[in-house]
Amino acid sequence: MTQETSESRVRGGSPVGALVTGGARGIGRGIAERLARRGDIVFIADIQGEEDTARELQAEGLDVRPLRLDVRDANAIGAAVEHIDGDTPLGTVVNNAGIGWARPLVEVTAEDFDGLMAVNLRAVFFGIQAAAKVMIPRGAGCIVNTASTSAFTASSTPMVPYDTSKGAVRMLTVAAARELAPFGVRVNAVAPGTIDTEMVRSVLGESAARAQAGTLIPLGRLGQPADIAAAVDFLSSEAASYVTGHVMVVDGGWLT
Repeated sequence: MTQETSESRVRGGSPVGALVTGGARGIGRGIAERLARRGDIVFIADIQGEEDTARELQAEGLDVRPLRLDVRDANAIGAAVEHIDGDTPLGTVVNNAGIGWARPLVEVTAEDFDGLMAVNLRAVFFGIQAAAKVMIPRGAGCIVNTASTSAFTASSTPMVPYDTSKGAVRMLTVAAARELAPFGVRVNAVAPGTIDTEMVRSVLGESAARAQAGTLIPLGRLGQPADIAAAVDFLSSEAASYVTGHVMVVDGGWLT
């Protein structure tokens, strides 16, 4: 059975589930909405705001469901994926939850470092693991991780732990893709540039974020969550059935 046929069977006939961590706001919300509009049953996983976001999207006729999930708990990730998949086969798992802050390297405590890595890296690993356990038996499935342009170059603000976590997500994506490809499970990532979200504004500040659009981004604007959602939509679709181990940069040309 070819990988394309396997993915077609996952999507053929019955509803397909998609899990989006950090799905209540920002990039995650944009991804959740996009996947719901293509017909997936989307589970919005977050530690706050997931019910409000679900209600808002449900009001638009979309099949989205809230899920309270702390991705720092590896056991909770595994249990959530297994529970969802038991009712609605998961065709797509998006490991999107992430945190970030600007702080000089010499001021970062062990607790700071471990807390960031627990969300940005450890949760991605166990999200991949949980997804793989339910997708491998079917011989099909798509996993998409959220990396960053910081996986390729250092941030302009002091964000060494953040940059390190996203560089690790990039390699984790590539390594997992190689291991899971023989089982028909594809693993890719998106690497957003400066996206107009609450987190970006809190880290950079409103004026600095806008300044980047004018000086560093060739397309001359900040990215929108919808820009990242479109990339995730493609990577988790049959149109990308021959794409795995790829990190798609979506940055308005910033890295150029």
